[in-house]
Amino acid sequence: MPFDVPTLPTLIQRAVSDLAGSASDALRRSDAQALARTHSGAAHLGYGYLKWISKQLFSDTCDEDMLIRQANLRLDGGRKAAQSSTGKVTLSGRATAVVDADVQMQTEDLIVYVTTESATLDATGAGTIGVKALVPGKLGDLDAGTVLTFVSPVDAVSDTATVTVDGITGGSDQESIEELRQRVNASYRKQPMGGNVDDYETWALEVPGVTRAWVRRRYMGPGTVGLFFVRDDDEDPFPGEAEIAAVKTYVEGKRPLGAELYVLSPVNKPVPFVLHISPDTGAVRAAVSASLQDLINSEGDLGVTLLHTHIDDAISQATGENDHELTAPPGNVTLAVNELPTFGGITWE
Repeated sequence: MPFDVPTLPTLIQRAVSDLAGSASDALRRSDAQALARTHSGAAHLGYGYLKWISKQLFSDTCDEDMLIRQANLRLDGGRKAAQSSTGKVTLSGRATAVVDADVQMQTEDLIVYVTTESATLDATGAGTIGVKALVPGKLGDLDAGTVLTFVSPVDAVSDTATVTVDGITGGSDQESIEELRQRVNASYRKQPMGGNVDDYETWALEVPGVTRAWVRRRYMGPGTVGLFFVRDDDEDPFPGEAEIAAVKTYVEGKRPLGAELYVLSPVNKPVPFVLHISPDTGAVRAAVSASLQDLINSEGDLGVTLLHTHIDDAISQATGENDHELTAPPGNVTLAVNELPTFGGITWE
């Protein structure tokens, strides 16, 4: 049975009654009235503090500082720190010119990168070198073709460098408090079992940038495990080779010997919609689009079957929608075991 914390007026009335006995009116103009209020205020503060303490015991209600402390105790690595973006840039200059490690270059927006290795230009005066964002976070990701400028000139090397076709990627911001809270809560529900499905998912989610993970037993036959993951905070949530390699390296260091591990990106499966709505206005179209995207986000899971009835219901729940006719998809959307549904847009009829 829950304990109800008395309100401050209730506490004051109790104290007045206790001090006055059966003659409470006698306290109306006495010093004891002030004493009753002071005593009740202190008691009320104590009740509030005890209530706050009780919330700190549990990860779903505790404050940020206590949640981080619980994460440090329960999760390997605690709160996921921000990670720097990495990649390669092309260089040009005089043949055999050398660019050392830890040389700084920057974008037009003054985002600074440092070289992670030394490189010597070839006989044609061309070369590539690895770079890393100086400040961790997603802001360090760059598209292919972005031009960087050396902060200080390098002898016999052009002042500019160009990001290679793979781009500079892999940056991730510090894990948010709510994402951390979800992982701590899950650690109570999913106890380590020496390499079961939950363990593989937990290990994958410990890698910075990974937001969702799925495991499929015997994915490539007996004795194999398929581990899929996405990075929802990235512009492209489906991981590339570098992100896959990072997760595989981390999980290989955690898992017991046994099954052969395959770390893979889910196959992007856009789900396009064709429909007619009434009334057909811009506001209703926007509401329907948002509702269908919410449906994909909430029910879209690896290898899931999106029910046609749920799609109809999502459209009907859109604000302002009165009636609709859904042409595509014509029925349930069934995905392969390695496919992840994404919103494929709407064609309006």
